[in-house]
Parts: sequence; structure tokens; C-alpha cells
Amino acid sequence: MAGLNARMEKLLADLLQTSPIGIAVLDSQLRYVHINRQLADSNGLSPEAHIGRTPRDVLPDIGPGLEGIMRKVMASGLAECNFEASAEIPPGSGCITYWNASYHPRFDKQGEPCGIIAMVEDVSLKKRAELAIRASNERIRKVLDALFTFVGVLSTHGVLEEANRAPLEQAGLELADVQGKLFWECYWWNHDPLVQIELQQAIARAAGGETVRYDVVVRMKNDSRMVIDFMLRPLRDETGAISNLIASGIDITARKQNELALQISETYFREVVESTPDGLMMVDQHGVIRLINTRMEQLFGYTRHELVGEKLSSLLPDDFRATHSSYVTQFFTAPMARGMANRKPLFAQRRDGSQFPCEIGLNPMRVGEEMLTLACISDVSERYYAKLDLEKALQEKTVLLGEVHHRVKNNLQVISSLLSLQARTATPDANKALLDSQNHVRSMALIHQLLYERNDFSRIPMSVYIERLTHLLRDVSTGYGSHIAFVFERTGPEAFLELQNSIPFGLILNEIVVNACKHAFTPGQPGQVTIHMNTEDQVQLRIRDNGRGCPPGVSLGHADTLGFQLLPMLTEQLKATLTLETAPDQGCCFTLTIPDLIRE
Repeated sequence: MAGLNARMEKLLADLLQTSPIGIAVLDSQLRYVHINRQLADSNGLSPEAHIGRTPRDVLPDIGPGLEGIMRKVMASGLAECNFEASAEIPPGSGCITYWNASYHPRFDKQGEPCGIIAMVEDVSLKKRAELAIRASNERIRKVLDALFTFVGVLSTHGVLEEANRAPLEQAGLELADVQGKLFWECYWWNHDPLVQIELQQAIARAAGGETVRYDVVVRMKNDSRMVIDFMLRPLRDETGAISNLIASGIDITARKQNELALQISETYFREVVESTPDGLMMVDQHGVIRLINTRMEQLFGYTRHELVGEKLSSLLPDDFRATHSSYVTQFFTAPMARGMANRKPLFAQRRDGSQFPCEIGLNPMRVGEEMLTLACISDVSERYYAKLDLEKALQEKTVLLGEVHHRVKNNLQVISSLLSLQARTATPDANKALLDSQNHVRSMALIHQLLYERNDFSRIPMSVYIERLTHLLRDVSTGYGSHIAFVFERTGPEAFLELQNSIPFGLILNEIVVNACKHAFTPGQPGQVTIHMNTEDQVQLRIRDNGRGCPPGVSLGHADTLGFQLLPMLTEQLKATLTLETAPDQGCCFTLTIPDLIRE
């Protein structure tokens, strides 16, 4: 009997070891009695390490749960088949082992459950593969759903099988709304029968092995429209047969709008370029013409086909062509915008050899990696020749004005000479009156003489006029019976008298200086008249003498002399102010302030 039991044990052990799946025999206490190597290795221990131990000893994490299933099997006498279990083997490794297990009850001779026969298949490799495939599919789905690109899978007959999230959300649809339907009957396409027919034809071509691509308008949420770049591509299996069709689309609405805007912009640009009254041409760094407008054809008599590709120098006179290439090189070395205003006109040459004056504005611009220049050419023939005529007329007018001022000066000198002759036979009082008039005439004649000498009929330098006038007054001061010295000083830049205010200024200066010569000094005693001109802030003239001062009661506009009565009127003509300061034996000081004179 013992020998029979030994043979049975050996037979059982051999069966366990040769079984393709893991098998274990447990007693009524759920202790391992037998276990083959396949299951022992799957549990992470040797077969010997299992004998006499329970599942919770071998697999602490899931052992208690497995024992619960085993007790249920022994209590019911019914097997628990094909359930899954998993555990981290070895613990803490992060590696999960998966099993597919079946527990069967063992019975003793009396038919009572006395243990468990566990049949366990290690399905870790299969499970990991399934999880990997599932994860891959989920990643693919997430990627597709994250794409704004429209992606769908069709059957070869055009039935929609799958679609990513983007086209569904854009149309306000769920997958169930379109899945299993003919693609051309779906919401995106059924707004236009022509679009549906075109899609049917595309599906038929793709099912025949052709990749089809075209732009199409589809319907989206709230009956809006979107332009997509749509493509159908056949998907082949491992045998090369077409199993499905892959539909994809990219939203190109913005691109189409930009293309339309660009087209409109180009149209506007061309219309502006063609309609501008000036000639326009684009020139590269080598002086080659790249682009011209219609006005250029009209200006030079060439067609654009004849000019484009030619050198810019071909439009220039022969004597200027040799130096033009160096100008082009110099310009592109440091390109900058150059306007036409206030530039000397150049001469261009037409096809027939005639030349015309023109102005050229240059505007460099970078197009891609290339530096080009937009040249704007304006025919200024009318203005140029009008300017020549104006310069000629101005020259003639200048000569005429010079002659007029020369004649006026000569006539005033004749009057001065007549007054001088008259003074020789006049009484002493009349002589002094004639001498005053002669000085007035000389001050006016000096203005015309200076205008004639300087050949500038608009203004005269103030300091030059003062020096020349005081020189004349010095020559006649001896007629008043005293020897008077004149001193002129200037602080600040030069000031200029215009023609309309030079006469009042000369008369004021003449009157003040002559009055000092006549009344300020004791006869026979020397004196000094100082004229100081300050132009730093505004033009201010101070005329001071070192004589005996004005008598009491004398003021500007209220004296007996004609000159003092005229001073306020002459000052008003200058739009100036005149003040008088005087004190006994300290002389007089006249201050003339002229605010609006030109200074340089």
C-alpha cells in the first residue's frame, strides 16, 4: 500500500512538472502540498519554498483574497473558473504579474472537500501586450482628438467608421450622429448637392487606389461655413488590398481670406503704380530695371518689355552713363531714402534721343534677401523752363532796380548840391536850415547808394549804414562850430534794415545826431557822440552825447524844432520805441528799440 502511494505521488509530481500551465495542490488548511515549477516561478519563489505555506505567506498582497475564494470553493464544492489576479512580483519592483486562475475542490473518500487544485496560467506577456495596445490606441485617439485637423476612417464604400473630436465639435455633433452613415450624407456635406456629388466621386477614386485632394466648403455649427484642404487616401493591409479610406481636412479659411486679401492688395498696388502720374521703376543693386509702370513707357517711349532687364544707364545721356555705375554702387553701400524736393534736376534721354529735365526720388526696400530701390521719376520740364524764364526776368528786374536806385541816389545828390549852393548866399539862420535839409537828403541818398552797391534790393546791413551815415555827418559837423568825435560800437550779430523801414530809421538817426551837434556842446569845445548797437536779445540802439543836456521842458514831440516833433511819427513807422534820458552837464541818451528786425 505504501508503495502504491509513493508511485501515485511520483506520478502526480511528474504530471505537475510536465503541465503547460501552473498547477498547485493545497490541503484543507490551504497549505501548498504540491506545486509545479511554472507556477512557483510565476509566484517568484522556488517550489520547495511553497510547501507547507499558505497563499498569504507567499503572496502577502493578494494572498488573503485568494484564500477567500478557495474557502468559498470548498464550502460550495463548486469550481471558480477563469478569474484574473495580479500582484507585484517581487514586491517593490514595479513589475506586475498577471494570472488567469481556476480553483477546483478536492474530495476525500467520503466525498468531503479536503483541499484545492489550483490551475493558474501566467498571462503577463499577453496582458502587457493588451495594455500596450490599449494605451497606444488611447494615445492615438488622444492625439487625433487634440488635432485641429479633421481625421476620419471610411469603408471602401464611403461609410464613416471613426472620426476624431475636431470635426465633431466644430459641427456640434456627437460620433453617434454620423458613425455608420454614408460620408456624403453627413452634416458637413449635405448643405450642397454639388458638394455631395464631388465627394462621392472622390471616394470612388480613392477606393480605386488614387489619392484625392481638393479645397471644399463644408458646413459647421450654426450653419456656418469653413473652407478645408480635404484629402482622401487609400489604406492598404498587409496583403496590399485597400481596407479603408482615410479622410483628412485642414481648416484653410484664414489662409483663403489672406490669399484673397493679398490678391486685393496686389490689385490695389498695381492700380496705384499704374495710375500714378510719375514714372516708377524698381532697380536692383546692379542697376538693372526689374519693374516699370505705364508712365515710364510714356516718358521714355519704350515698352515695358524693352526696358525690363535693361540697365538704368540706358535712359541717361551719353556723357553721364560712364559715371552712373559708380553712383549706383555708392548708393547701395549705404542705402537711404532720398526725396526729390530741393534737388538739382537731372536730364534723362528718351528713345528718340531727346532729353528732358527730371527729378528722381529714391526709396530703398528689402524684398526677401535682396535690396532693391524704387525710383520715382517726375518730368519737370514745365517747371524747369518756367524757372529759367523767371530767373531771366529776375535778372532783368535786378538790373532795372539797380538802375532805379542809382538814378534816385544821383537825383538826391543833385538836390543836396543845390541845397549846398543855396546855402552859400543864405542868411546864417537859413544856412542852418538848408544844412539840416541837406543832411536829411544825404541820409536817404545813402540808403539807395548802399542798395545799389550791394546789389541786394531787399535789405541793408544796419551797422554798415550807421557807419557810413556817421561818416557823412562827421564831414558836416564842422558847420556847427565845434569839433565832434563819433564812436560806433556793436554787440551781437548783424541786424538788417528792410527797404520800407530804412528811410524812417535813417531820418531818426540823422535827426538825433545832428541835434547833438547843434545843441549839445559849447561852441569851440570838443565833444563826443557814441552810438552803441546791441542785437543779442532784440535790436537796441543807444545814441549818447557828453554835452550839457536838454533844456528844461524839452521832450519828444513837444519841442520847438521840426526834427523833435517828427521823431515820434518816424518811431511809429518803425513799430519801435524811443526814449530820452537827460541830465544837466551829463548829456542826452536816446534809446531806440526795434523788436522785429532780422538778425544773423
